[in-house]
Amino acid sequence: MRARDRRLSLPVLMMLSLTAHAQETPAPAESDTADGQAVQLEPITVTGSREIGYAPDRAAAGAKGDLPLRDIPQSVTVLNEALIRDLAPRQLDELADYVAGVDREAVQGNPYAISFFVRGFNTAGGASSYNGFRENGFNTPQAAINIERIEFLKGPASVLSGGNGALSGLVNIVSKRPLPEQHNRIEASVGSFDHLMTAIDSTGPLNADKSLRYRLTASADKDGNFVEQTRQQSLFVSPYLSWDIGANTQLDVELLNQDIERPGREPYFLRHPDFFKIPLETQLGDPGNPAGAGGELTRRLARAELTHRFGNGLQLRQALFLHNVRSDDTTVQPLSYNAETQELSRRVRAVDEYQRERSSQTELSGEFATGTFGHQWLAGLELSRQTTGYIFNVAPYSPINIFDPQYPGQQSGELTVPFPGVDSEFNTQALYLQDLIAMGGGVKLMLGLRYDELETVTQERTDGSVASRQTDDQLSPRLGLIYQPSTPIAYYASWGHSFRPSSGRDANGSRFDPERGEQYEVGVKFEPLPALTLNAALFEYTRQNILTTDPDNPDFNIAVGEQRARGLELEAIGRLMRDWQIVASYSWLDAEVTEDNRLPVGDRRQGVPRHSASLFNRVDLTALGLERWSVTAGVAYAGDRESGLPNDPAGDLTAADVRLPSYTRYDAGLIYRGAAFEARLNGRNLTDERIYDGYNSTFQARAPRSMELSVAVTF
Repeated sequence: MRARDRRLSLPVLMMLSLTAHAQETPAPAESDTADGQAVQLEPITVTGSREIGYAPDRAAAGAKGDLPLRDIPQSVTVLNEALIRDLAPRQLDELADYVAGVDREAVQGNPYAISFFVRGFNTAGGASSYNGFRENGFNTPQAAINIERIEFLKGPASVLSGGNGALSGLVNIVSKRPLPEQHNRIEASVGSFDHLMTAIDSTGPLNADKSLRYRLTASADKDGNFVEQTRQQSLFVSPYLSWDIGANTQLDVELLNQDIERPGREPYFLRHPDFFKIPLETQLGDPGNPAGAGGELTRRLARAELTHRFGNGLQLRQALFLHNVRSDDTTVQPLSYNAETQELSRRVRAVDEYQRERSSQTELSGEFATGTFGHQWLAGLELSRQTTGYIFNVAPYSPINIFDPQYPGQQSGELTVPFPGVDSEFNTQALYLQDLIAMGGGVKLMLGLRYDELETVTQERTDGSVASRQTDDQLSPRLGLIYQPSTPIAYYASWGHSFRPSSGRDANGSRFDPERGEQYEVGVKFEPLPALTLNAALFEYTRQNILTTDPDNPDFNIAVGEQRARGLELEAIGRLMRDWQIVASYSWLDAEVTEDNRLPVGDRRQGVPRHSASLFNRVDLTALGLERWSVTAGVAYAGDRESGLPNDPAGDLTAADVRLPSYTRYDAGLIYRGAAFEARLNGRNLTDERIYDGYNSTFQARAPRSMELSVAVTF
């Protein structure tokens, strides 16, 4: 057995040994103070959260464990299942319109991917996680049916999730847990662009004492893509078991399977104003030719988690995570645009790509007191191995007139490999500590520290030879101060670091220092009503050691770039009145280049508006005597955004010619909820606004006006 395989085997043995203690009788959690008196401490729980309407009170993304939002000295926005269902996004990443400081990233039009800009920087490639385990969001699909909540942590997250991602934020998906009472829901939807969807959510006990519980979520999704002659479908199923092995021990096992047929990575628009003039549904690929037939994606996930409470109040958590994604697609891809002929040159690109994650988290947590100080602490060990690989095959393809597209086109050569494919492996060993210290007088101190040792190995796909190998070790500190003069309000200030290794070598053969992020943030969290939360945050985030082109050796890079984001975020989530719930947000964000030897200093980050605002309302019509009826209405605004870096493209164009235009999007819905029957009619982008989202220096259109009718039966 190889050494790195043994690293993952040790936690498995710990899980098995724990079951021997499953029948121990719990004892009260106590801790001795300095004067010898015992202090009773509340037990630590991670079994869920209390939610009233839209307003959540806890999150796992802002800290290791499950803490009240007011105890997290950082901005965290939580969208729960009820809110996601009412927002009814066409794609999950459109939820960004209603989250302060978060914007949608197009990721080259992959219709099932989830990726965002968080405070000006993208999350694709490692800043998304599933139940606290990091995964690659660029090529990771996700259905809505099994989501309990989505957590948006804004700012550095290396102390939580380590290197190789999460530099400026983290998006964590929390799945629905099995429940002790039987509940079943069957849903079906039909909508614009021939969209069809069916889903089931079933949960309940499997034995008389309810110690063994299950949850099964599944959905089938077909079509719904507004691009001409584009077909796609997804089949998702996820079984989940929870077993109370004893009074103090619980085992959770979750599986997930998703199979997707998709139109490859949909052809995106290049950086020229002519692309704003063509219909949104224009197909720039070639669905009429097998060369542009699309592809398939499969996702397989397994998670096992064992928790055990000891008699002294300590809790041990051991979790294992296995995740595989395989993508095989073919698309006709844009290359360059000739404005005089209005022709877009293209090529066929066939991509075989995979990613695998293997992770283990071992955590010990508890509470104790030192004098008048109370400590809620956690220590953990994380071992993970992530492997990714790809190979491109390309061939010349006939051009297309973007104003008069004709299909099918013609492939004019054999598929060739323009450069050798590579396989990359990231091996992580990490130790992390966290302590939430109650200091009295409403003052709390959050201390966090993580040490990562990350080995990066790159191999040539053709012969398996090692192209590069490097090891980075890094400390990621976090410091937060919280002042809670009363239960409904918390003021906080925080400082944190993050990092991500940079692969490759400079012209002298030296490896690069890791890319680093640093953030200062102050804010306030206020609950004026029991089910309403108001949040305000002011921050400055700086990202350093960004790779730029070496001016003396253009074939190499140097790590001298720096980019900075400053901003203000305001949010309100919850119930204003008995029958009126809202989600409101405003963001001011100044994200720019501050140091670079290639990009002009002062250039704005791409895809990020300076100003954005939104308001979503749900009103239950009980005051009109319509107890079973509700209406929803939403409006989201985003200012214009840069389409790429540098802001001024080459040629005769200026930044103004290719800036992504501002938009105002209107959504509305009508809901009927009976005792066992529910119907919803949702309208999105009702004014048929032209909306574009960016990715690097390309962009893509969002769906025009659409309608969706769904019905659900519960029993």
